[in-house]
Amino acid sequence: LVQAGGYDGQPLRMSPDELSRIRWKGDGAYRALSYYFTVRWNRARLGDFISHVLEPFAVASEPGRNRNPPTPGLPPAYSVIDLGGDRMDRYQVLYGQDVMVAAEKSVQALQQLFRHINLESCWQTGDFLLVHAGSVVTPGGEGLLLPGVSGSGKTTLTAGLVRAGFGYLSDEAGAIDPVTRRLYPYPRTLCLKQGSFELFSELNGNAALRKLGGEWYVRPESIRPGALAGPCGVRFVIAPQYREGSDTRLIPMSKGQAVAKLWDSLWNRAVYRDRALGLLTDVVTTSRSFRLTYGELDVAIGHIERLTRSRG
Repeated sequence: LVQAGGYDGQPLRMSPDELSRIRWKGDGAYRALSYYFTVRWNRARLGDFISHVLEPFAVASEPGRNRNPPTPGLPPAYSVIDLGGDRMDRYQVLYGQDVMVAAEKSVQALQQLFRHINLESCWQTGDFLLVHAGSVVTPGGEGLLLPGVSGSGKTTLTAGLVRAGFGYLSDEAGAIDPVTRRLYPYPRTLCLKQGSFELFSELNGNAALRKLGGEWYVRPESIRPGALAGPCGVRFVIAPQYREGSDTRLIPMSKGQAVAKLWDSLWNRAVYRDRALGLLTDVVTTSRSFRLTYGELDVAIGHIERLTRSRG
């Protein structure tokens, strides 16, 4: 990949004069949680992909926020540039004037762009306490958190639950309102790895899908029309772990174990500090908490459907 800095260790930069000579083909303004940002591009095909992935966060431009040079503390614009030709640094993603990534292939540049936006959205927000988790709404209107690290299977499980009739909030972050303790949407486009995508064969040929390397970017409404859901109370915490060939087991967690799991999964702990512990304790007190180990998606979905229908 990628050259992210100069040979002297300093960040590579493009001067305002260099940027002014680029013919931009489009741009967009977005707000993800508390994070307002803009993206511009100089190739229509790049813009098509960026717009597809970021469309859930599209907002009207806020001219007062787009200052040049950027005011310290306000996010500068992202610029996605195709320099053309056969060169190792053909595709560049800039954050302000700094070259964040320079890559030979567009897939590397775009993956880094989306990764950076997601991290900044989750790290910077103070509006919500954010848990690294899938989050859905049961058919009965109750919130379900699926906390887990990358690779635990939470995105696949989230997509499977949406297909089964659960409402979509996020595959990446459970956004808990610190006042009401309710769960809010962070409705980013789902990112399914190649192996997981094969479990959703009904999506093959869907014109609304976009593929980037070995990843498929899937809108929740492509999985099930009307999938997007609104705020709700948290009633279930299920920590998933996918293990190939494993039997499916749903094991109760104590309230202390559930708080510890959510604490370990916090995105913005640095923002909330010790206050987070009290918020998580309140959430767990009104919830039922479990660990889920699964090897087959459909079996895991069945366990969760039976659990969330139960009031015992």
